[in-house]
Amino acid sequence: MLIDAHAHFNRPDELSARADVRTLFCGTNPETAAEALALSGENRLVSCGVHPWYSDRFTASDMLPFIRESAALGEIGLDSVWCDVDMAVQRRAFAEQLDLARQLGLPVVLHTKGMESEIARTLRRYTLPKLVHWYSCEDYLFDYLDQDCYFTIGPDHETNPAVQAVLRHVPLDRILTETDGLDAVAWALNRPVEPTEINRVLRGELAAIAWVHGIDPAEAEVKVEANFERFLHGSCI
Repeated sequence: MLIDAHAHFNRPDELSARADVRTLFCGTNPETAAEALALSGENRLVSCGVHPWYSDRFTASDMLPFIRESAALGEIGLDSVWCDVDMAVQRRAFAEQLDLARQLGLPVVLHTKGMESEIARTLRRYTLPKLVHWYSCEDYLFDYLDQDCYFTIGPDHETNPAVQAVLRHVPLDRILTETDGLDAVAWALNRPVEPTEINRVLRGELAAIAWVHGIDPAEAEVKVEANFERFLHGSCI
C-alpha cells in the first residue's frame, strides 16, 4: 500500500483518490485537528499538535483531546523562516509537546524550518520515534541521522538539493513518503495539482528511493510501509 506519512487535508474530493493510500492526516490547531479526526477511519490516521505557526494562539492543553486520539503528535517544532511568532513562545510549546509525547508514548512529527540545529540538540533529550518531515536544509542532516530519526521525502525531490541529500544519506529503514497535502505539492511543483495526482506523486518518490538504493520500486513500497508501521508503533522511553 502507498504511504503518505504527512498530509494536510485540503479538498473533500481528495478522499476518494486516497482510497489505496495509508495517510497520516495532520491537525495543527483545534479546528484542523477536529477536521482530521473526522477523516479518520480505514487507511486514514491522525497526527495532531500545535504547529509553531499557531503556538501564540493555542497550547498543548487546547490540543490534548485531539492528541489523545492521535497516532502521532505533530507536526511540532520551531520556525524562524515562515512565521514571526516569538521564539520563546515557540520553544515553550515545543518542549511541552515533546514532554507530552514522552508521557503518552507517542511518536512525533517535526517541523524544523530554519531551526534545524537547535531542534536536533533538543531532541537528544528524548528517546522516542521521531519523524522529520520534508527536511529541506543542506546542513545538520547527520545530527538527526545520529539519532535514528525517520525522514519523509518531499515532493520537490527532483529539484531540491537538500531533499536529494536526504534520499542519498537516510538509511532505507528510516525513509518515508509524503505529499504534505495537495496545496504543498502545488507549491513544490509550481502548478495546480488535482487529487488524481496523489498516487503519482507518491510513486515518484518511491521510484527515487528505489533508484538511490538500487532496488525495485515494488520493494521500496514494501520497505516504506514497514517503516511507517515501525515509526507509529515503536517504543517510547
